[in-house]
Amino acid sequence: MKEIFNIIKRKILWILMSYAFVVILFSVIVLIPQKNQIIKYKVEKDLLEYNYLRIKNNPSFFKSIENTVETAENLIINFEWLNYSDDPNLLIFQHLENLSKKSGIEIISVKNVDVENELYYIWDIKLVSDFKSFVDFIYLLETDEKFLKVEEIEVFPSEEKDKFFNLKIAGIKKVK
Repeated sequence: MKEIFNIIKRKILWILMSYAFVVILFSVIVLIPQKNQIIKYKVEKDLLEYNYLRIKNNPSFFKSIENTVETAENLIINFEWLNYSDDPNLLIFQHLENLSKKSGIEIISVKNVDVENELYYIWDIKLVSDFKSFVDFIYLLETDEKFLKVEEIEVFPSEEKDKFFNLKIAGIKKVK
């Protein structure tokens, strides 16, 4: 009887140890990672709620969005500025005239080049100026808010101080 009792005792001990091993293994493999994931999601939820309340109650957030939209609209207007008039040739002439007065060059002619280009208006411009004023004019043209692209520059040799320049510039007709 004592032997049977020892055998049962050993088997119960092994069964209890097996159950303990299975419970520990289950908690390490399943329960602890799940608990960590739940904690991570709670922290993320709390952060989202905090940011939502901060945005909802902060009028400067909406003001910054309005400023961003306004800046984007101004950039679009400056890209498509030639399309806001019936005559883009008049607009380009007025714009170039203003820039020429600032840089001190003389515009001889502005001629629209008829090209089958759906994206750009193109003009040939003939100028007379010294080289420094011409560089100033190009700088003003390139850094101006109103978008114009210098396609070609041609310089005619001359012994005199003032030289003749040909420019080919393009302005956006249509944005894709």
